[in-house]
Amino acid sequence: MALENFFGLEGGEPMSEAAFEAFKERMQEAWAQIAAIKKEEQKQKQKEDDLLKILMAFVKNSQKNELTLLISRALEQNLPAGFILAMIMLENDELKPFIGNFLKQESSQTQALTFFGENDASMPLKAKIAVDAWMKGMMFQAEEYPQKLIKHCYDIEESENEDPPKKTIKKILTQLCTFVLRDYFERMKIENNFERLQEFSQFILEGIFTKTEENLRSRAFLEGKKA
Repeated sequence: MALENFFGLEGGEPMSEAAFEAFKERMQEAWAQIAAIKKEEQKQKQKEDDLLKILMAFVKNSQKNELTLLISRALEQNLPAGFILAMIMLENDELKPFIGNFLKQESSQTQALTFFGENDASMPLKAKIAVDAWMKGMMFQAEEYPQKLIKHCYDIEESENEDPPKKTIKKILTQLCTFVLRDYFERMKIENNFERLQEFSQFILEGIFTKTEENLRSRAFLEGKKA
């Protein structure tokens, strides 16, 4: 197919100089957009590498063997290091020396309660503030690496018939989330039930991943409309 067919020209007429210049401008804009995307991807890759180094340093030096084992297994699943860090940051004093200026949660880290009502008596106010901020931190990091997170956070079971594949959150994520909550509650001397914490962890992760997928679909729809 000749080039002019792409521009609705009939009869193989040559492209005018003005049309050709306009085409070159569009190409230049496209290359600029691609370059910007590449640059952003490189920045994200560098940040991910830096966060991974922080996690590995923590794993190497931490005295919490059960926690470091769970972190290692999560990393083996190619899950974003930023999301794993956000998950284990629930009032984790041992982790703070490794973090430095990373994982600034910006406007998402406010003292205002989002997930707990004022009359919620499920835990003390200090704990509600900490858990609320922790959940926001995970949501923030999910939005930092949405494609990678959604690609690797599920176990996919193919259906034998024409039903869509069955997706379940990877067990290592629920296990890690539950451990972090249990560890925090024990440090705060808050009574807890392992099964309830497991259910709560599953509930949190389902909410985060569902919202992340919705945001990805919305962005894809808007980008499609712009195109």
